[in-house]
Amino acid sequence: MVIEALSRELDPTEASSAVARLAPLLASKQTVIANSDIDGLVSSMMVGAVADWQIGVLVDKDSYRAHPSLVDAVQADIGTLDAVGIDVYSTRFPNISNHPVLFGGVASAHPWGQAVAGHDALVQHSALEHAVLNPSLWVGVAARLGSAHAQGFDYKYPLGTAQILLAVLESLGRSPRFFDRQYLPWLVANCDGGIETIRAYAWNAETWWSALAAAVGPASNSESLYRLATTQRPSEFLDADRRLRWEEPERSRYLNSKWNLVASDTDALSTIVAWITDLSGWPDPFLGGADSLDAWVQIRPERGVLQVQGITNLPIDALTAQLTGAASAIHMNFSRFRERGTALGWMGTVPPAAQPSDELPFEESGVGDPESIPDLGFD
Repeated sequence: MVIEALSRELDPTEASSAVARLAPLLASKQTVIANSDIDGLVSSMMVGAVADWQIGVLVDKDSYRAHPSLVDAVQADIGTLDAVGIDVYSTRFPNISNHPVLFGGVASAHPWGQAVAGHDALVQHSALEHAVLNPSLWVGVAARLGSAHAQGFDYKYPLGTAQILLAVLESLGRSPRFFDRQYLPWLVANCDGGIETIRAYAWNAETWWSALAAAVGPASNSESLYRLATTQRPSEFLDADRRLRWEEPERSRYLNSKWNLVASDTDALSTIVAWITDLSGWPDPFLGGADSLDAWVQIRPERGVLQVQGITNLPIDALTAQLTGAASAIHMNFSRFRERGTALGWMGTVPPAAQPSDELPFEESGVGDPESIPDLGFD
């Protein structure tokens, strides 16, 4: 399934492939709606090096920030913007992301089943209407299925947006240059924890990453990153981190030991953007520059979380309201939460009519945590 999906969607000669439908967007000016983590930042900088794309909206965990010139359009009808999502998923605009977005499973004739099937149909239609580059969607990864199924949630695309985006750009002959070979390959390979994921989830991650590299070609940067991850010495990334701390004592403090951002404020983002630019030559990805982020408008919009377990017990009105919110969201995806299990989380574009009565959970990464590795027993 992985081989078939990547061969099909990364083929620029096939007019219906995802990369062929993305190609015209790379030739035009686009506003990027980006995740505020390191994966979203690195991905936006890579594509900004080869296309006239700039971040105009930055999605955080519980809010988003928009350039002052875009606030009204985002809240009125975000679908009317010439916008592409980077490391965010929405049915309303083209996007490149790594997030599972389907309920999947056998359709049920009950009202809840029809509502869930309607969500999946909307997601599939959106992928035909827009250029949507989402490997988990390409193979039909289902939040309702477990490891006994080939499309189960445990077999989702396990890497970051940066790795799939690099492969996409290379397949289109638009690869960004990697001038630095000390830090930059590690940074891109480790987006969303790829350096640890390849070890902790070797039964899944290596399949995806090797197929991704093969789909692009043996002389590609994607192949080099795959080899870097699979042949790394046990302490090699640690050595790179220690060297970075020695050479960049001030700027490196905005990255933790896994090279995730420790904050998403103006100081952190502008500092890390400057560091990546020094390594790569890739431009500042922000509309007006990263130093202008303090002037952007922060919106705390309506959000929701819908647990997959127990979904049949929900009143149909409550279920429909959650799915309606997800359908119009600026970002939505399925995640596995420690306390709630697998759940659909979404973020709208306008503030809620009333403040939520309880705090909505954030996804907690379990990369490298033995208790987070799923039981692969087929009982």
